[in-house]
Amino acid sequence: MKSIILLSLFSVAAAFNVPLPGGREIVYNGDTGVLRIKLEPQTLPKGTEVPPIGMLPTDETINGIEVKHISEKKGYGAFAKEPIEAGTFLGFYEGRRFDSREKLDEAMQERMKQIEESDLDEETKKYMFPMDYIMSIDGGMTFVDGFDRAQDRFYFCTAHLNHADKGTEKCNVVRILEEDRVAFFTSRDITAGEELQFDYGSNFWQGREHHKVD
Repeated sequence: MKSIILLSLFSVAAAFNVPLPGGREIVYNGDTGVLRIKLEPQTLPKGTEVPPIGMLPTDETINGIEVKHISEKKGYGAFAKEPIEAGTFLGFYEGRRFDSREKLDEAMQERMKQIEESDLDEETKKYMFPMDYIMSIDGGMTFVDGFDRAQDRFYFCTAHLNHADKGTEKCNVVRILEEDRVAFFTSRDITAGEELQFDYGSNFWQGREHHKVD
């Protein structure tokens, strides 16, 4: 009976928001028929806000960050060539979108096959995971794969950012998740030579804790 009532609400309501513990929300869009989960809000430095979708970081910001190889285990990382102020917009997370877990799984199986059949040495393959560049933008319905974008290391993009635990000094970037976009900002002033990093979240490391690099 409860499920029937719930479906009836979806059919007549244009939209609704249901708050959940921890600042999350269930959001229903009556125009598209899509039910999403908005994740807990993040805190931006005072005076900053998420720009419209499609907005790019300034040339000064992009040119002020370089992508360098760190190690086989950690791969590449993004480093400030000069100081960057807190609240600087670093860009949106970009890549191929998947609108279902099934489509994502099919693509990741194909990627795993390509990795296994590649000419890369076994030590490098050991630290490559198909899901490394996957980001959910709505709690598990829509996914963005930044893998292809990350392979271009001449210009910085947010897919080059490595992990640092939230609340530590190394964690100097904040990720803002909204219904249709994921934006990144510096959460404090960055010094020249410092690596830019954000917290990937506990789900990313489940089953692969021994691969985590401090």
